[in-house]
Amino acid sequence: MACPFPLLPDPDLDRLAERLQERRERLWSRAVAEEAKALVEGAPAAVVRGALEAAGADEGSIWLVSDDGGTLTPVWNNGPDAARFVGQFRLPSDQGITGWVFRSGLAACESEVCFHQRQHRELDRQLGVLTWAMLAAPLRVLGETRGVLTGVRLIRAAAVPGLENEPRSTAEFPPGYTPPPSFQVSDLARLESAAQAVGKLLEQRLTAWALGLED
Repeated sequence: MACPFPLLPDPDLDRLAERLQERRERLWSRAVAEEAKALVEGAPAAVVRGALEAAGADEGSIWLVSDDGGTLTPVWNNGPDAARFVGQFRLPSDQGITGWVFRSGLAACESEVCFHQRQHRELDRQLGVLTWAMLAAPLRVLGETRGVLTGVRLIRAAAVPGLENEPRSTAEFPPGYTPPPSFQVSDLARLESAAQAVGKLLEQRLTAWALGLED
């Protein structure tokens, strides 16, 4: 809440605010490069987990962009395959639906993602899954878009008897197989709200680090 009464500007505080912002920027860059998990563990991850559960997502990830803006890396995931790609997979920030959301700053709610021309399929192939439905919301921290939150509903290839090749349409699914349901606009709203909350929590964490305080 803004101060309810007029305040005179304080030049000394203005200079301190500039120094604090510079220090938070340096801490962000170092954390993303060296220990991104420390940025998102605790309250930020709990907020994302709650939004994913409310939306009925199978799992989801927090992606952060590299300091040069060229790649997005998943730094947190709540699914069973997290150890296989968190902190390791690199997505060019101009590719895939996740990259589009990062570059455009617009959220997305997509269905039949595994057939989507924009979808980057390398991670799905690595994990043996098909992304069927997807939510993605830009993550803004310190005034800039610095990542993306995603939530997905998956088809695990091993759980679909008769699915031998990567399908190009629903007609190639085995007879009688029903894909997962799509997400709703209300589910996307939950993830967008979570992204806003996570952005503020990360800023608070950076401020605590910059001031040498426990958050």
